[in-house]
Amino acid sequence: MAANMRNRSDFAETFAVHTALRHALARKLYGSDARTHKAATGLVKSLESDRSIYGRQLKMIGLMSKGVTIQQVVKSLRCSRRTIFRYLNHLEDAGIQVTLEDGRYKVPKDMLKLLKK
Repeated sequence: MAANMRNRSDFAETFAVHTALRHALARKLYGSDARTHKAATGLVKSLESDRSIYGRQLKMIGLMSKGVTIQQVVKSLRCSRRTIFRYLNHLEDAGIQVTLEDGRYKVPKDMLKLLKK
């Protein structure tokens, strides 16, 4: 399952799973079940990594909170322009408002509150 989630591009669905796992880990809801705790921790780390689509999308949102050009995102994420536009489409499909002002892509500042750990 972890590999499937890491390679999925449905931002909204992955965001929900990621948030639920982080919440459960923070509240110690796994209690004494060490195997489940370890699996949840591993999945969170996998989702947040630069190797996952979701992790790169999170990084892109962080960059866009300050305003960023496509070229800056390409350089930061080390991927193609086409991939960046595909990620932008995924974010917009998930309901995230992405705006383009003076050649810089931006997301609302309050979007970062949702992504805080």
